[in-house]
Amino acid sequence: MLTFLSPIYLWLLPLIALPVIIHLLAKRKSKLIAFPSLKFLKLLEQDALRKFNVKQLLLLIIRTLMVLFVILAFSRPNFNARGGFSLNTQTHDLLIFALDNTASNQANFERLTGSWLEDFGADLAEKGYTIAYLGISDFELRDDPQEVTALSADIYVGNISMKLAEQIDLERYQQKSMVWLGDGQDVRDRLEELADWDKFLLLKPVTYDMGISQIELPDRGLRQGEEYQLQLGIDHAPDDEETTSIELIINGDRQNQTVIEADVDFIEMKARVLDPGFQDGSLQLGHDEHAYNDIRHFVIPAGGNVLVQILRERQVPDYWKIIETAVTKTEVNLDVRLLDFNTIDNMNLSQGGTVIVDDASKLDDYNWNRLQTFVATGGQLVLFGNGGTRMEALLNFEFPLTESKSTSPLGLYLTPEAGSQLRSDPLATVIAQDRLKVLKRYTTNAGELDQTWIRFLDNQPFLGATGFQEGRIVWFNTDFRSSVSNLPFLGIFPTLILQLCQSQELADLTARYNVEIGDTLHFFPLAQAGENTPFSIQRPDGTVDYQAPDSNYIIHYPATDLPGVYRLARGRQILEPIAVNISAHEAQAHSRNYRFDDLDLVVLDQQDVLVEEIMERRSSMALWPLLLIALLLLWVVETYLSRIKSTWRQNV
Repeated sequence: MLTFLSPIYLWLLPLIALPVIIHLLAKRKSKLIAFPSLKFLKLLEQDALRKFNVKQLLLLIIRTLMVLFVILAFSRPNFNARGGFSLNTQTHDLLIFALDNTASNQANFERLTGSWLEDFGADLAEKGYTIAYLGISDFELRDDPQEVTALSADIYVGNISMKLAEQIDLERYQQKSMVWLGDGQDVRDRLEELADWDKFLLLKPVTYDMGISQIELPDRGLRQGEEYQLQLGIDHAPDDEETTSIELIINGDRQNQTVIEADVDFIEMKARVLDPGFQDGSLQLGHDEHAYNDIRHFVIPAGGNVLVQILRERQVPDYWKIIETAVTKTEVNLDVRLLDFNTIDNMNLSQGGTVIVDDASKLDDYNWNRLQTFVATGGQLVLFGNGGTRMEALLNFEFPLTESKSTSPLGLYLTPEAGSQLRSDPLATVIAQDRLKVLKRYTTNAGELDQTWIRFLDNQPFLGATGFQEGRIVWFNTDFRSSVSNLPFLGIFPTLILQLCQSQELADLTARYNVEIGDTLHFFPLAQAGENTPFSIQRPDGTVDYQAPDSNYIIHYPATDLPGVYRLARGRQILEPIAVNISAHEAQAHSRNYRFDDLDLVVLDQQDVLVEEIMERRSSMALWPLLLIALLLLWVVETYLSRIKSTWRQNV
């Protein structure tokens, strides 16, 4: 394939007609010359005319070619043997520099990127390459290598071929090359996708490296004074024989320290809740050259007992007050807080636990939005009655609930599922003796709860639960009034409520307080009536951003690009911290050398060798130097021919 690096000069091709035009305009008229013998004149005239025409024709051809070669030389033609013989006026060599800007390569990044890379890219662009740069954390193409910066990020895990094709027309390039600059991690998995590319690796391997690859936290809230354990996975680079120490720091104070031997890959560390509230912790290894994985941050909620918030309509007697008093006397590990519906905005939905609503019909859309998010992030919602379409959607009922009343109590039975969730012996006795009287319920024609613990005799659910993302919704299919059910009167009722609050199945209570870099943080600020002070988020580097909550009173914060603890505050009060870490994949200690034996990859460790290798593999050959040589030769021939005089001698 023939390509032109400066195709704009091809518009000058009509100038090759200029020598022909000049020749025609300069043609002189013949003159009569007196000569003694017409016989010899006629003989010489034919011979001279023949010599004259051949010479002028040769000069015309040479001068036309000289103009053509000048135009082509300025157009800088290149020949590509791979592409066959066709005309293409676009560049056909694409070279992309993939810079490893992830967390694991931060120590190498400055050594790999510098003025040499920018100069090398500019030089290749002059030779006909299309040059682009990207960071392997996002695979976004850039024109300037300075725009690619080191990040506390992981490698892009999507399809890189599709990602590149979205940004540039790959079909127009006959030769495509990628140069990966980094420590070699993930090169094998990622570059195997680029089957028809030339692939290079400028390798700067890691040296001594250890890392905290994983951390297992308690899956529950903690009380003040309670002791707990952290289980840690320690990763060592191959052949590392160094020992190191690890420190446990809680709320700024060092609580524990231990030595880790080179052959130890799992340890347990003990900690104690000395201060109430959230426990802001960090685990720190002795620093090595690659400090990106030496620190892990975490947050554990330690607000005392499990929070139970009850939204109730005041009745006489106040059954919920009786439960609150019983919890206080028996020192059950629950923190029961009673709220009226007019103070619903004062619910604290940021600490998990259970929310009980004794009349679901009183919730409007704003309340449902907040409670739905509360359940999705691990909370438990206990509902009585019919909450309308919003409740039906959360419980996966396909048809609306229909109110059903009876003048006589409806029969009930306990299902086998109740035994795995509730201490069911007293409850089974109450139901078997028909002591639980229910006169009002809500029937459904389709749909079912994930678990149903108590059913009516016609198999309609009375008490059951449905999982919703990380949390759970429990439904009592009756209203919380003495006129429709004697459930609040029964001595089993407080025990049943306490069992539900204590048996909540959480995916991980601490999970939403500990996320990875790149996640959007969701803060659930405590609503304060009449409070207009804006919320602030303090980043790990000390900078502060200001955010406003959405209609559900949730703050979404996407700027999580640094490891550490992000703290939501209102004024001087810290409302909620969230710990952000690099991924477990990036946290692992990396090998000094990776194997690439069976991969079509040129592995180099010197910049100058990389430059030479790329230049040797160029698929195209520059033709314009040959054109300049040919032009010089034509000029010599033209000069010689133009100096030959037209003489006619009589050969006797």
